[in-house]
Amino acid sequence: METSLKRARANDGVAGAPSATLDGNATAIAELHAAALNKIADLQLRLDACEKSRSYMHGKHRLEVDTLKSNNEGLKSALKWACSIGNIPRQHWLDEGHDEEYAVEMERLLPSFKQIIQSLRMGTVSGPILIHFNHHDEDGNRDAVDHGDFLMPYWKEFAAALTHWSEYHADEISLKVFVCFIEIPKAVLDVLRPAFEQSRIESFFFRGSRHPGDMADFVTSVLQTNLYITTVGFAGIAFVHEDLEAIYHRAIKSRNAAGQITKILQLQQLSGCFQDGIETETLEMILASVSTAAASKEVTLYLDKNGMSSREAVVIAEFLSSNPTLTALNLSDNRFDNADAAVLANSLSSNTNLRELYLENDEIKKNGRFAFLHAMFDVSSLASCAASNHTCRVWILQEDPSALINNRELISMNKWEKIFAMLALSGGDSFINTSLLEGVPAHLIPMLLNKADFG
Repeated sequence: METSLKRARANDGVAGAPSATLDGNATAIAELHAAALNKIADLQLRLDACEKSRSYMHGKHRLEVDTLKSNNEGLKSALKWACSIGNIPRQHWLDEGHDEEYAVEMERLLPSFKQIIQSLRMGTVSGPILIHFNHHDEDGNRDAVDHGDFLMPYWKEFAAALTHWSEYHADEISLKVFVCFIEIPKAVLDVLRPAFEQSRIESFFFRGSRHPGDMADFVTSVLQTNLYITTVGFAGIAFVHEDLEAIYHRAIKSRNAAGQITKILQLQQLSGCFQDGIETETLEMILASVSTAAASKEVTLYLDKNGMSSREAVVIAEFLSSNPTLTALNLSDNRFDNADAAVLANSLSSNTNLRELYLENDEIKKNGRFAFLHAMFDVSSLASCAASNHTCRVWILQEDPSALINNRELISMNKWEKIFAMLALSGGDSFINTSLLEGVPAHLIPMLLNKADFG
């Protein structure tokens, strides 16, 4: 009986062995199948990625080829223009009634203009772009080139070259463009407008054009469109209030109100744009444009050669008293006198941002210079000296001793130099004038003496 049971158990074990083997093989096959499917899926993903990469590189290469073709066509066009444009002989200008100096300057201007265009096309431009005419009339005044048909091809090529440079050569660089003493009528501005609206221009400056209204329309349109531009300036262009109102309200103010969305824009220069002074409303608007440029690290404003006097001095002084973010102000070649100097000097007592103030060639004499000296270095007492303006340098004469005051970069150094100048120079034979220290708390004397070797 026991023998029969043992045989039955043995037979059961033998019968179950193939079943277990089959189950194990099925599992292994399923795992291999799943692994194969995963491998196929992975390979398919890699194949798709390669196809996308190939398609991307093909598109990229095609774009580069198209770009090179376009660039080549632009260069061929520029070369054709440069070869076709002929030199205008000097006699042509003499026959038109101009003097020898005018003819010589024209012989310099046109090749220089052509070279600027070529450097923009080739991507070799370096530094600011300066298109200027340097000639004086019989009275010694700067004379501008009258616009003629001979200049229009240059302006058209210049506009095309600006656009070309911005598209193919700019990278992270922006241009500064200066056009001086060349008439720019509406026809030229219409040619330049599209290029100025889309090119990588950081700043531009126009001087000596007799078309203020057209210039204002051009500038307003460009500033509204080109967000690369951060500073603009003008000289010798007789704007009226409505011209500047359009530039300020429709372009500068709206741009700066956008904050970090756009770069801060500043109207930096209006030199010689007003012969008999600047109306109060216009001047307040100009100064307000400085306030909207508050985010700029350094803000400079040129208002020289505008015939300003007492009326404008009051407005400017009130503006400076508000301590705006203005670091340099040029008021040279105006009509400010001693009384105006006193008004302007008083405004410095509450101003800690202005670092340079220029009043050269005005009508300021000895008393006016003394008013500024008093504002920067009041020697009536140590307290008054400490409360003086320690940031601003004032330039009235080229060799004015007052320009030596506040000539240190560190404001605190300017302050301590004045204090110890008072103590030492009024001390007679003593090291310092201790009588000036009366009223100074005893515990502050060591600190004061420690500052004696400041700097």
